[in-house]
Amino acid sequence: MKDRILKILSITGMLSVLIVVLMGALVTNTGSAYGCGNNWPLCNGQVIPNATAHQTWIEFSHRVVSGIASILVVIQAIWLWRRFKKVWGGRFLMISSVFFIFLQAFLGMAAVVWGQSSVVLALHFGISLLSFASMLLLTCLVFETGTPHLNFFHLSVNRAMKWNFILLGIFSYILIYSGAFVRHTESSLGCTDFPLCNGHLFPEPLISKAGVQYLHRVLALILLLWLIGTLIVSFRRYHDQPQLYNILILSLIFVSLQAVSGVFIIVTKMNLLFLLLHALFVTGYFGLLTVLILFGWRPQSKTPEKV
Repeated sequence: MKDRILKILSITGMLSVLIVVLMGALVTNTGSAYGCGNNWPLCNGQVIPNATAHQTWIEFSHRVVSGIASILVVIQAIWLWRRFKKVWGGRFLMISSVFFIFLQAFLGMAAVVWGQSSVVLALHFGISLLSFASMLLLTCLVFETGTPHLNFFHLSVNRAMKWNFILLGIFSYILIYSGAFVRHTESSLGCTDFPLCNGHLFPEPLISKAGVQYLHRVLALILLLWLIGTLIVSFRRYHDQPQLYNILILSLIFVSLQAVSGVFIIVTKMNLLFLLLHALFVTGYFGLLTVLILFGWRPQSKTPEKV
């Protein structure tokens, strides 16, 4: 019974952090960052705002969901602290989940109260992804340790593939940061067509909003090709580990959908639905990538334990 409650808590906490990430994107893309003015934790000087502006309620809802998510993350961490004492990476992920959920909340508060540069605002989204990834990985461990025969997360790859996952993670984070930077510098329509950029193969001038978006496109193309190459190698060398290339296939699908939604953002002149889908797909992809990194690098002698 306790294991079942823990699994439900883990899924609920993970989904709540996912909602926080998506609501953060909603706040940014609806211009609701100052919906509650420069007040925090109050909203326009009130505990519950009575304003009619939708920006106010979007920002207020984001704060409420962030608060609920923070509580769930802390409860889970406390619950798992003793039970995950011998689970490889367990305590590190618990500390990470608490650290990142509060760090992203602090950055959000700082942006409202003191204001922030585009560089820091873009980092806020990246921190939110790390918060979600920590919760996703903890949820994977909860299900694995609670089900000793579950082998979906057992990955056995050579050192070169392990480092490939690490480098993919670093590159993906840079790409994600560049995407957030595109949005926070209002460069989403720097290039108004696709695949060209304002009718040119290269943006003119290069140092411009068009250049910022063009750089993001190039990085996205590199990631797509990198993932395809990794998938091909996995098919050839690890055909006995379908869980590995299944995760890679799903990752490739998320990246492809992210690219398609990015094109539609341009075509539809920043339709809100595609902006949110863009954030959803990149969050899903990054979560899957962290699964590959954690379980790919886990010592093979470490098998699931009943906690």
